[in-house]
Amino acid sequence: MSNDPEGNPRAAAENLTCWVHDVDFLTCSWAVGREAPRDVQYHLYLENLDSYEKWPCSQYRADEQGTNVQCRFHNISVFSKDLTRFLVNGTGSGSKIPCSETTDRLAKIEVLAAPNITSRWCNQSYSFMQWQVRSHLNDDFKYELQIQKGTELAYKQEIYKAFLELNNPGTYTVQVRARDATFSHYKPWGPWSVPQHFVCEEGARLPVWLTSLLIALGTLLAMGLVLRFCRFSVMQKLFPPIPHMKDHINGKLQNGRTMTWDPDQDSQEECPVAEVQVLGET
Repeated sequence: MSNDPEGNPRAAAENLTCWVHDVDFLTCSWAVGREAPRDVQYHLYLENLDSYEKWPCSQYRADEQGTNVQCRFHNISVFSKDLTRFLVNGTGSGSKIPCSETTDRLAKIEVLAAPNITSRWCNQSYSFMQWQVRSHLNDDFKYELQIQKGTELAYKQEIYKAFLELNNPGTYTVQVRARDATFSHYKPWGPWSVPQHFVCEEGARLPVWLTSLLIALGTLLAMGLVLRFCRFSVMQKLFPPIPHMKDHINGKLQNGRTMTWDPDQDSQEECPVAEVQVLGET
């Protein structure tokens, strides 16, 4: 038995490490202390250092002796993004066991999941691929692409946009992985996506979603033209243009329109001549 009132530090959990992974999961693992008693048992807690709210481990994994050596939380969205303390305490007969702890933000210890490819298509002159990375903690990502064209050696490229465009692509294979751009100087890359193989030949079809979008846009444009024509036709009937006489003095058309006058045609505006006065020269 140790004489240290705080307990034997060699009995405490060792190598405590925690990381966020696969979008929703938080896992912490540790090793049994080198001088821990045979019946030692460990328990892990999370503590928010701003609110001091605590969460006990929801699922443990034990070693061959039945000692807890790993903890997993299944829904990190309920946790705060503030500074968090990870605390492992121990119990055992005949000795006091000190706690082990580490402090960090969940966003800094997240290993991003492999990107999910959401759309892809190509033809002889152009190819396009888009992907998405899910995270409850981060929204600023950096991506690494590994591209192999034909029989050439594969090369890598780092970008910040979540899509890839290639001109005259030919046949190639590409995969992508991500990491948090804010802490990219020390955080590891996440796992690679499933490799995507492109055979970009002449006459390649557009993807279904793009074809549907173009059809919808064409339909809306056609409907707009029909409605505009119908509206113009109705306005013409309700408000027909007023014809104008030709200006014989200036030899010009008024408003560019003329009306043919038929002297034999009856007009409601005709009236009988009451008197004709001849003015002589003075």
